[in-house]
Amino acid sequence: MRAIKNIETKINQLTPDLIDELNHYLDYLINKRTAKKSKKLTQNWAGGLKGENYNSIDLQKKALNWRKK
Repeated sequence: MRAIKNIETKINQLTPDLIDELNHYLDYLINKRTAKKSKKLTQNWAGGLKGENYNSIDLQKKALNWRKK
């Protein structure tokens, strides 16, 4: 509880624009923590190129071209 009182004291010293910035930062911290909780890794893409005649170099070139568009 002492830490919360220290934080409240510091918040009371901030200007309104800094309080707004602090609010945004707090939202970021909260979302950062919840964003780490991710779903189990799926590999539903596996076998997606079955039947295609591309080697790894061809795929790298295609990916580079896609990024340029």
